Amino acid sequence: MSIENQFLVNSFAEEGFSGNPAAVCIVEKWPSEAQMQQIAKKNNLSETAFCLCLNDDSQEPQFHIRWFTPGCEVDLCGHATLATAFILFKHYFNDAQVLHFKSRSGDLHIRKTDDFVILMDFPAYSLEEVIDEAELKEVASALGETGKKIQTLYKGIDYVAVLKNAEDVEEFKPDFGKIASLRGVYNLLITAKGRKYDFESRCFFPKEAIDEDPVTGSAHCTLGPLWAKRLGKTALTAYQASARGGILHLKVGKDRVIVGGRAVEVHR
Repeated sequence: MSIENQFLVNSFAEEGFSGNPAAVCIVEKWPSEAQMQQIAKKNNLSETAFCLCLNDDSQEPQFHIRWFTPGCEVDLCGHATLATAFILFKHYFNDAQVLHFKSRSGDLHIRKTDDFVILMDFPAYSLEEVIDEAELKEVASALGETGKKIQTLYKGIDYVAVLKNAEDVEEFKPDFGKIASLRGVYNLLITAKGRKYDFESRCFFPKEAIDEDPVTGSAHCTLGPLWAKRLGKTALTAYQASARGGILHLKVGKDRVIVGGRAVEVHR
């Protein structure tokens, strides 16, 4: 196994105790999948990213990136991608403005602004409204009393429950066992129109060994298009109302979502 360096970064954060922590492993060659899974389990963070340099062009370098939760490899992770880009810009490619990642979700193009906001070009995910009564009741039951406040339920990669207001999102007390028992592969996002921000959300992934994810970039590939349509605007500011909290800046296009945020290095 060849780990050149491992870093700890808080993504979608302005300071050390906010945002979503991710480990970033810069590798000289790929460890085995079993080793990467063991490292992610040992780190015990929602995500550990592994990054291999493919082309070290000083202006637009290319990489391969993979993401592991403590329980499995995932197709896309926003906050660990932001963390990886932050480390690459800061420690390895100071002069670069753009990074290119190859991943299980296709080619991802990342750029930084002059004030070090990192902008990630991700795929947009679609949703369909759930109308099956049994399915509606199952998700409402998993939400307990908050299930009575669902305005609309959607499903795509995960279930998305739109609640009446931001307070319902903030005050929800999850039963992770009930959320984990939802049918199929579906995890759960809850969301509502925001007060200070365009919308708020919380994200629960117990089936991936993450009870509540603090700030989830990939979830906004679903939430961004949903709220862009609901609010009739393409530039959105979102807040994920977990205990740590985090702010995301979104630009929604036809089939892509730009997800932006800041990061703070915590440990090397």
